[in-house]
Amino acid sequence: MEVFRKIINGILIVGIEGQIRISTQNEFKEFFSRLVEENSTGTVILDMAGIRYINSAGIGMIVDSFRKFRENGGRLVLCSLMPDIEKLFEVTKLNRFIEIYTNEEEAIKKINE
Repeated sequence: MEVFRKIINGILIVGIEGQIRISTQNEFKEFFSRLVEENSTGTVILDMAGIRYINSAGIGMIVDSFRKFRENGGRLVLCSLMPDIEKLFEVTKLNRFIEIYTNEEEAIKKINE
């Protein structure tokens, strides 16, 4: 798993790369725990352009993180999902609750509206 962080217009953007599967899910679980612990009162864009595969545990981690951000007054937004992963969020209807944008620029624009 690789992670990059940057700040644009005061918004933390965190990008992750890799595959969330049984062999990597502990590493991703630790990542999401730290993300929530360190940032859940702010706004974070999670850039998922580098995620090629995600299992149900990975979806659960994102939903749990989203819920914790919301409970703490923060905001977790997703962007740049691969088409198959975006379809998964549509089929499960999670896109009705979690903000998902086409790319980083769109996410920043919507957050600043």
